[in-house]
Amino acid sequence: MSLRERLLARPRPFDTYSLRIDDDTEPRKALEAARTTLRILQFQGEAADESAVRAAKAALASAEASLAACYEPVVLRAMRPDDFEALIGKHKPREGTEDRTWNLDTFPEACFRECVESDLTPAEWDQVWAEVLSAGERGELCTAAIRVNVRVPDTTLPKGWTQTQA
Repeated sequence: MSLRERLLARPRPFDTYSLRIDDDTEPRKALEAARTTLRILQFQGEAADESAVRAAKAALASAEASLAACYEPVVLRAMRPDDFEALIGKHKPREGTEDRTWNLDTFPEACFRECVESDLTPAEWDQVWAEVLSAGERGELCTAAIRVNVRVPDTTLPKGWTQTQA
C-alpha cells in the first residue's frame, strides 16, 4: 500500500476507557487466586496433573470474564483536527484564571461529549454526568478525550524506534 493510500485511508484515532459499572472487588480476588493456582501448576512442569492445569486455565478464563463484566467500554474517537481547533475556539481561555489553551471549566466536558461514541442521547449523558460519574471518572474521561485529539505520540515506544539502518 502506498503512502497516499495509507494516509487517505487513515481512520481517526480512538481510545477506549473502561468504566467500572459494578463492584470488582470479588472478581479481582478470584482472578488473582486463579492466576496463582495456574502459576503453581505451571511451575510443576511435567509433574503437574493435566486435568488440574485444564481446570486452572478454565477458572482463569472464567475469572477474567467475571472481571470484564464489571466494566463497560466507552469509546472516544478523535474529532477532525479542524473541528477540534474550532471547539477550542469556542472555549477560549479566560483572563485572570489558570486557563492557558482553553477554558478549563467548559472545554474538557465539551470535548468529551464531541468524542464519545455511544447509544446514549445527550439528555442521558447529562443524567450520567450529573448522577452516575464521580468527579474522578469525569476527569479521566475528559483527559482521555483530549489526549486522543491531541494525538500525543505513544511514550511506551523506545527512543529511536523509527530509525532504520542506511
